[in-house]
Amino acid sequence: MKKTLVFIVIAASLAIVGCSSLQLQPADFSWAAEEIVDIGAKGMVDAKRYSVAFNVTALLTKEFAADSMAAKNTQEVRLIRDKAGFYYLTGKKFKNVYVLAQSDGALAVSNTLAISAEKAMDDPKFDQKDTYIELWNGKDKYQLSKGGAQPLGGKK
Repeated sequence: MKKTLVFIVIAASLAIVGCSSLQLQPADFSWAAEEIVDIGAKGMVDAKRYSVAFNVTALLTKEFAADSMAAKNTQEVRLIRDKAGFYYLTGKKFKNVYVLAQSDGALAVSNTLAISAEKAMDDPKFDQKDTYIELWNGKDKYQLSKGGAQPLGGKK
């Protein structure tokens, strides 16, 4: 009886441990530099350097809702990935930065970071920092995280 009880306890312990998920930590998913990606004829972007491809047509429609010509005339987007694995996407004439998260065979908009409600960005650029993504638009600079955008000030 005692041997049976010990066997059951050991078997149950192994079953519980075997069912828990294994996590390899820490992990760093960040990209050292932004990727400037051309938009293909069917709305596809393909960042070959980092092996990611997806369709941006719906995002362009959302960004330029009132101006379908601006959506059609957008030729490229800027893309970078942070340590946690979130993608940040923007482009010329955008007013927002989109935070994208991996989903089941898709990228889902996790957050929309409003940079300016009135004025579109002229020449946005991303820069990878240790704990955040930096966005430059001319002399204006912002600290980006998946939760929001904060102005930083200063000149590059």
